[in-house]
Amino acid sequence: MAGSDESDIDDPMEELSAEELKQLDPKKHARAQHNALERRRRDNIKDMYSNLGRTVADTSTERASRAQILRKAIESIEEKQIECRRKEAELAAIEAENAELERRCREMIEKRKAEMDLRGGAGTPNGASAFVAPPASH
Repeated sequence: MAGSDESDIDDPMEELSAEELKQLDPKKHARAQHNALERRRRDNIKDMYSNLGRTVADTSTERASRAQILRKAIESIEEKQIECRRKEAELAAIEAENAELERRCREMIEKRKAEMDLRGGAGTPNGASAFVAPPASH
């Protein structure tokens, strides 16, 4: 019995609730809370490095260091930026080509309208379109 009494005396805080511990030793409680928060923060950072490593690092090799993971992430970001600039230039070229084709279409439409006007197709009745083919001549 004396042995069990000694163990109770050695660790009486074990049976206390968190609220009771907080009241008895607020500094110890604050330190424990801070340690738990710090542990969660470190675990979160570790998980984020693992996720980043799976995303950018070559997984066929052994475990990559944090520096290697960051280096690969930077390389990946730089490659994506280059690809983005290339795609933007390609888009600008396509937009310029499209604008040129639209300009040429407008010119052709205006030319067709002018030809219709010369043939007497202007002012068609009932608001008919000037783009309707002229009647075939007999």
